[in-house]
Amino acid sequence: MSNIVTVSGMFGSGKTYFADSPVVIDISGLQWPASSPFNIVRLHVVYEGADVGTFHAETGGQSSISFDIQSALRAIWSGYDFAQEVAAARSAVGSTVAQTVARAMRQYSLRIFTEYMSEDDGGVFTVTQCEDAYGNELIPGGQCLLGGLTEWERSTIGDKANADVSHWEHTGVRYGDASTKPMTSPERVGSTSITSWVDVEAGQTKSIFFPAVFAGGQGQDDDVIGRQRGWTGHAPLVLRDSMPYTDFLFVNSRGAVETCSARILEAMELNVETQQYTRVERPSFSPNRSVMAISRGGRRSWSMSSGYQTRQWAEWWTMEFLRARQWWMLYKGSYVPVIVEPAKKSIGIYDRSKQEMPSVEFTATLALEG
Repeated sequence: MSNIVTVSGMFGSGKTYFADSPVVIDISGLQWPASSPFNIVRLHVVYEGADVGTFHAETGGQSSISFDIQSALRAIWSGYDFAQEVAAARSAVGSTVAQTVARAMRQYSLRIFTEYMSEDDGGVFTVTQCEDAYGNELIPGGQCLLGGLTEWERSTIGDKANADVSHWEHTGVRYGDASTKPMTSPERVGSTSITSWVDVEAGQTKSIFFPAVFAGGQGQDDDVIGRQRGWTGHAPLVLRDSMPYTDFLFVNSRGAVETCSARILEAMELNVETQQYTRVERPSFSPNRSVMAISRGGRRSWSMSSGYQTRQWAEWWTMEFLRARQWWMLYKGSYVPVIVEPAKKSIGIYDRSKQEMPSVEFTATLALEG
């Protein structure tokens, strides 16, 4: 009985996928004994020689089956540390030289096993490792990177064959499109801010952080300068110094570290909790008691605003920045982890009945005490 199977993906094989998007693997060419009451397929997703996810199902005697391996791809990236990308952004603060950091995509493989009980063999389970048409037992899978398309984005893709990441490489104004920033109007930044450029290239994602007033010069990377000058429709708009701005880094929905500049409102709060305890002194001729206070907390919290934005940028602030999972804020020369929360639970992005530009208000709280 043949153990050669054909493996393909929902959007094709050997392509690049987002680890947070559904990735369906189709297995066909399965063969089973006619007398077998149980026909099980086990799929192992392998990264760097280790199993990161195992899936199994009873086929009911069918010759094909599909598995969504999204959870295994997420496991491949579960331990990723953004420290290197944050350090590159920090190095760009106050510099005239762009800072680049590249993140390699991660390659995964597949192992497929069939298990069946044959009455002809006395009811013993037979386990067989499958091969592809080239004789590989460790079957090549594809590449994956952090992030994912939202359900809204997936539902609006017309050509499902292009719903992976591979077709983005070198196609847009930013070449690849791991960035989620709108390109319909300039990005508003402070005069001392940095801004980001994110490319999806063959085998890697490249993030470039550079000052908003970066104009090139001796010793600069010609490729970086050319890309900045060709950044059609997305050149940063530097705001005047009288408006206090600070920079944020955050991980967008496609797993890329992006930047934004927010206006600091005239409000800062400090959350401190003080508890009193009765302290019993060692008995003496004149015993006494004292009260001791212990303070906890001390996390700073700032009121922030995106400033007035176009509708497209206000939507980006709401759907990308506020919904991120990790943020860092530039504070006293360092990027420190913060927690970002909207000022209101329900956010009004715009109102067509009012002739005014929208803004998005939020609070940023240090994720460190003291």
